[in-house]
Amino acid sequence: MVPIRRRLRSKLRILGFSAAVLILLGVSSLSAQGASSIAQSFKTDDTNIVAGALVSLRKGTPGTVELSKTENLEQLIGVSGDKSLIELSLTNGSAGIQVVTNGSTPALVSDINGTIKTGDKITASPIAGVGMKATVSTLIIGTAQNNLSSVTTETRSITDKQGNKKDVHIGTILIQVDKVFYEAPQDQSTFLPPILQDFANHVAGKQVSAVRVLIAGLLVIFIVITVAVLLYSSIRSSIISIGRNPLSEGAVKKSLIQVGLATSGLLVFMIITIYIILVT
Repeated sequence: MVPIRRRLRSKLRILGFSAAVLILLGVSSLSAQGASSIAQSFKTDDTNIVAGALVSLRKGTPGTVELSKTENLEQLIGVSGDKSLIELSLTNGSAGIQVVTNGSTPALVSDINGTIKTGDKITASPIAGVGMKATVSTLIIGTAQNNLSSVTTETRSITDKQGNKKDVHIGTILIQVDKVFYEAPQDQSTFLPPILQDFANHVAGKQVSAVRVLIAGLLVIFIVITVAVLLYSSIRSSIISIGRNPLSEGAVKKSLIQVGLATSGLLVFMIITIYIILVT
């Protein structure tokens, strides 16, 4: 009886050791493959989406993605991919594509906005589904993990807004996906104080041109001066009126309330107008 128990214990130890080895081999295999990304399934009817393409959520269609461009930058969601470590399926079970929303994954990029090097921030470009280097404060999808010059690229000829043709190089590099609003170091092309430019970018949620910021700033100064003049004139007239005729106190209070409502209206108008100027 005792030898049988010893044999059982010995077999259990061997099985336990084997299971531990298999688990360690499995973990090592995952690490060797570099599977470190998290993807989520989305619907799409865009047949041009390939692995590595930048995608954005389609306005008015929840759970559906399309190729990213500068026009739909605000809806940028991730990078099309497959074989991620964790893949989250759609709740309704419908077929879709896997979009990497976190972790490392290959992505299509170009040098349309300058040569991409390790550490550069990647954002959407005018080329659908292809990223580019972010040089100003804007929404980005991640950070380059290697140089574009270190991979094989293809040359494509594009036409800019001025009608000039330009050759750009497109290739696939590894990026660390992390969608955030990137604050560029000081934009040398602007003549405004950095704090004012950054505040405008935060309000609009995107890079705002210096001209729009300047217009909004002048409008603020104009409205503030107007409100200050109205309040000063109203209070001064009220004090003089009460001093000359103490019985006019009721009329003076009514006048002050009207002036207060008028100035409040001006301030609300200023806030709405400035917001429109910055975001459009």
